[in-house]
Amino acid sequence: MAEYDKFQDRDYSSDQITPRFIHEQLRAHDKKMRDNRSQWALTKACYTTNYWKHVRHRNYTGKQHQTRDNEINVEVNRLFGIITAYLSSLYPRSQRAIVMPDPNGVGDSSKAELALNRFMESSRIHHRIMTALRQALLYPGSGAKVGYYAGRGNPLDRVWMRVIPWWEMVMDSDVGDAEDERFRGHVYYRPLKEVEEEYGIQDLAGTERDDFLRVGYSGQDSGGYKKRSYPKQDKARSDDRNFVRVLEICNLKDSYEDKQNPGILYQGRLEIYVLGQGKKSHKPVYVGPLPFAETDGRPLSHIIPLIFNHEPEYPLRGMAHADRLLPQIQELNSYRSFMAMATRKDTRQFITRKGTFGADELTDLTEGHDGLILQLEQDFDRPLGDAIVPLGNTPISANIDQYMAVVENDLDRNVNLSPSARGIVTKATAFEVQAVQQYTESEFGLHASIKDEWLAAVLKVVMRALISSMQDLGDSAGAYEDQEVDLAQVGAISGEEEIGNEQAEGIDQLNAAEEQFSDAEQEPYVDEDVVPGFEEDPKEEGKIESEDLMLRDRRDFVSVSVEDLNADFAITFIEGGGAPMDEAVQQQNLLGLLQPYTALWSAAQKKGPEGFMARQYMKTMAEKFNLPKDLHPDELDAKLAEDDADQKDQADDEQLKESAQPQQPQQQMPDLSDLAQLPPDQAISALRDIFAEDPEMQQVLDQLETLPPEQQGQMIAQILSTGEQGAAV
Repeated sequence: MAEYDKFQDRDYSSDQITPRFIHEQLRAHDKKMRDNRSQWALTKACYTTNYWKHVRHRNYTGKQHQTRDNEINVEVNRLFGIITAYLSSLYPRSQRAIVMPDPNGVGDSSKAELALNRFMESSRIHHRIMTALRQALLYPGSGAKVGYYAGRGNPLDRVWMRVIPWWEMVMDSDVGDAEDERFRGHVYYRPLKEVEEEYGIQDLAGTERDDFLRVGYSGQDSGGYKKRSYPKQDKARSDDRNFVRVLEICNLKDSYEDKQNPGILYQGRLEIYVLGQGKKSHKPVYVGPLPFAETDGRPLSHIIPLIFNHEPEYPLRGMAHADRLLPQIQELNSYRSFMAMATRKDTRQFITRKGTFGADELTDLTEGHDGLILQLEQDFDRPLGDAIVPLGNTPISANIDQYMAVVENDLDRNVNLSPSARGIVTKATAFEVQAVQQYTESEFGLHASIKDEWLAAVLKVVMRALISSMQDLGDSAGAYEDQEVDLAQVGAISGEEEIGNEQAEGIDQLNAAEEQFSDAEQEPYVDEDVVPGFEEDPKEEGKIESEDLMLRDRRDFVSVSVEDLNADFAITFIEGGGAPMDEAVQQQNLLGLLQPYTALWSAAQKKGPEGFMARQYMKTMAEKFNLPKDLHPDELDAKLAEDDADQKDQADDEQLKESAQPQQPQQQMPDLSDLAQLPPDQAISALRDIFAEDPEMQQVLDQLETLPPEQQGQMIAQILSTGEQGAAV
C-alpha cells in the first residue's frame, strides 16, 4: 500500500510537468471529448445498425426527433462490412513478427522472435489487437497498455495487454512532432475500495461509471463527464456508485529519485491522480519510476497510442477514418427510407365518399385482406368506380436512382479498398490478386505501415514486460525482491551531474546485486502441458527467482532466458497489410506453385550455393503465398527424417522379431517324380497331403477332381513339373 501523505508534501516547482499543468491538460482533454461525443456516438450507431434508433432519440443538436408510428426507416449498414474488410486486410491471423539482431551483438533475436510470435498467436491477444484496430478506424484513434502479473507460472501468460478507447487517452496533442512528446495518460474508472486500499486513502467520494457513448439512448446530459457524488452512507446502495475516476500519467520529462537508494535516478516517472476528490486530487497519490525503460535507460511508456490519420500540423490529434464515410451512409439511409415511404403511398392511398363504407369495412380495406369482398347498399345508384378511387401520386423520379448511384460511387472511393478485399469477384489470377494485396503507396498501404509501427512499439514493451515477468519479482520496474538497489537496465542511471560523489557507491551496489544474481541457480519455467513429467523441485524455494521460458519450436524445445531478450531489437512483420484471400484463391496458389515448388525442393537437396538458394527461395514462397506449415522446407526435412527413422526402427523391430523366433528345420521337398507313375486319383490324394498348408493348391486340386481322367493326368504332370522347378530353385 502506498503512503499517500508523502507525495502531498513533495516539491514539484522545479519540474517541467507539474500537477497544475496536468490538470490543465485534463480539462482541455475533457472538453474536446465532450465536443465530439455525439459524432462518435453516431459512428457507433451506424456500425451497430442502430442509426435510426440513435436519430429518433437524439440528433446532432441534442433536439428530440419525432417520428410517426407508420414511418418506414430503412438502414443500410455499409460501415460494418467496410471496417470488417479493412480489419481482415490490416491484420491477418498469419502475420508474424521478424526480430532483427541487436547491433551490439547482445541477446538472441531468434529466441526473442519465437517468444513474441507465441504472444501474438494467443487468442486473447489477437482479439485485443483487432479491437484496437477497429476502434482506431471508427474513432480518431485508440491505444494499448501493457503490463504483467507477478507470480509463478508461464511468464507469457502473465504479460497482459489492454485496449484503451480514444476518450480515455490523454495525449500531449499540442506538440508538432511526436519526438517532443512530454506525457501520455490514461483516465479511467476503478472501484473505490480498490483505490482506497492500494493508495492508503480514506473517505473517497464515489461516482457512477460513465458509458461514454451512451448519448442518445438515455436522458443524460450530452456532456461526457457530468458525475453525481453520493454521501458515504449511500455508497453501498448501488455498485454503480462505487467508482472513482483515476488519471495515470507517464511523465516523460522529469526524473524520479528513490529516497531509499540515493544515487539511483530514473528517467521519467509514473504519477497517479484520483480525480473528483477536492484537495486530495491536487497532487498525485503515487509517484514512482515508469514500469519499463529502454535498454539504455531512456523512458519507455507502457501506454502506446494508435492513430491512423491526424491533423497535418499535429501528429497526436487524431482524425477518424469513419467520419468521411458517414455522410454517404446517412444519405443512403435517408433516400432508401424515402423510396420505401413513396412506394407505400403509391399503393395504399384511396378516396371514397363519406358514408360509403362502414368502419369495419374501411379497416378490412386498409389492412388489405386477400379475397376481400365489400358490399354496397342497394340504393347506391352510381357506378361502382365512384365508390373508391385510388389516389394518384407522382412517380419516383429517375433522378433519385442516379443520385443514389453517385452516393454509392462516393462511398466506394472513400473506402479505398481493392475489389478482392471487398469480396468482389474479378477475373484476375491468383498471382495478380496476391500482387494487389501487398503494401502499396495507397492510403491502405500507409495504414498498414502505421499499424506495423504501432504493433512493433507494443511488442517492444511486451519484451520488457516479459523480462520482468520472468524475473517474477513483483516490481514492474525490475527491482530484485528484498534488494536495496534497482538494475540499470530498467532505467536507473548514475550520471555525475545527478549523483556526484555517490556515483562510485551506487555502482558498487549495482555490481554486488548483479553478482549475487549471477551466482544464483536459475530455475527454468517449463509448461507442464508441453513437457509432460516435469515437476518443480522443492529445494529451489527461497532463491532469487529468474525463470527461463521453455517454448516449443516445431519439434524442438527452446530455452529462453532474460539475457536472450534483454537487447535493443528491431521488429518488423511479414504478411501484414495484405487483403484476405478466400479458400479458392489459396487452392489456386497451391496448384500454381506445385511444379516450381517441387523443382525447388529437388534443387534444395544439392550441396553448395545452388541448394542453399533454392531452400531460401522455398521459405520466401511459403511465407509470401501463405502455404500450409507442413510445406515449409524445415518441416519437410523434419518429416523426411522422421519417416526415415520410423522405417529404420520398423526394420530393426522386424529383424529383432525374426531373430527371437526359434529356427524351424527346413523341410525337404519330396521327390515328385514318383507321383507321375501313380493313377490320377492316388496322385491327387498324395498332392493334398504334400500341400496341406496351401489353400490355393487345395482349390486347384478340387477343380482337378472334376476333370476326366485323361485331363487329370495332363494337369498332374504340369503340377509336378512346376514343383520340381521350384524345388530346384
